Amino acid sequence: MKYKKTECEVLVVGGGVAGIAASIKAAREGASTVLIEKNSFPGGTGITGLHRFICGLYANTKDIPDKILNKGIASEICLMLKKLAPEKIPMRMGKVYVLPFATNNFMSVLRSLSEKEKRLDIYYNTRAVSAKTENNAIVSVSIQNLNKKFNIIPRVVIDCSGDGVIIKLSGARYRTTPPDQRQLSGYTFRVKGLKHVDDILAVKVPYCLAKAVEQKKMPFYLKYTTFTAGDTEDEGYCKLNIPPALTTKMEKQAKNNALLVHTYLAKVLSVFKKSYIVEMSPEVVDREGPLLYGKYTLTADDIINARKFPDGIVKNAWPIELWDQQKGVTYKYLEPGENYEIPLRCMVTKDIKNLFCAGRCISVTHEALGSTRVMGTCISLGERAGYEAAHC
Repeated sequence: MKYKKTECEVLVVGGGVAGIAASIKAAREGASTVLIEKNSFPGGTGITGLHRFICGLYANTKDIPDKILNKGIASEICLMLKKLAPEKIPMRMGKVYVLPFATNNFMSVLRSLSEKEKRLDIYYNTRAVSAKTENNAIVSVSIQNLNKKFNIIPRVVIDCSGDGVIIKLSGARYRTTPPDQRQLSGYTFRVKGLKHVDDILAVKVPYCLAKAVEQKKMPFYLKYTTFTAGDTEDEGYCKLNIPPALTTKMEKQAKNNALLVHTYLAKVLSVFKKSYIVEMSPEVVDREGPLLYGKYTLTADDIINARKFPDGIVKNAWPIELWDQQKGVTYKYLEPGENYEIPLRCMVTKDIKNLFCAGRCISVTHEALGSTRVMGTCISLGERAGYEAAHC
């Protein structure tokens, strides 16, 4: 085991969209920055979850948006994606707009943006394993990279892990939603060989699976499966929404569920008859994890009432989207044209002086998380955390 020490001004843990934005911004603001990511690629759950859309970018309007709510790195990402795929424009989903993207393009954009920053060092396949604190401040973080172990000595740390890795290791307080109340987790598989895909298929898939559940042919939660068309005429994505308790059984149970769903759909829908699975999520993706006890906790009332704050740093108009274990998905929308603000205090804690949090684990209630956790919002939260950390 080889050890070495690395000093930096800002350490970012987690290379999902929040972590990439945080590390880029910190580096641009002149801070020597280190980013560590457990996977071998950037993008986090946006990649492992086989996501197809960036949600939370736009205002809550009826017309196709011509700009996004939060400028900065989110705008850069959108412009770079547009150059790679001009045909992918904002599309309406329910009462809001989302930006479709291809996984390879998205990963390419994140790599391009991050790797050109001279003050940013990136360690992939790397995890934080311990943190040392003194006088309510993090003084060092031990990270594991393959067969090597490093001690990072940071001035400021930003937890963008989604799992609250540094929040837990540092002893900062956090809350967790009881297991039976947590949102359903996601697991996606991609199919090819579909015939005559149309818009109605997004309705037919959950309808057929609901019938199968009624007939006790599969677990009840598989009726919450969704379908979206792919980039080619014969391609589509099925997303299972499964109880978070299944994640303790790793990916095996989710994979078995995916095979069960696909086999059944191939029997009852001619569209799926000759289809085949070409890709599955490498992991089950949680929608909910530890939530920081911050200096302020954003609530559902703050969101629905479009509340603004003196320290508001990020705007959002995404509805409260909750994937209930018993009821499936529900939406609570803001009034048309409205947006709310997320205050800086949601990203900081009284417990640790040099710790920021961005992404899924900021200080919000269980219900408010249904709005703040989306990718577009997390990009902007990460960027602002990077700015604050660099100037802390």
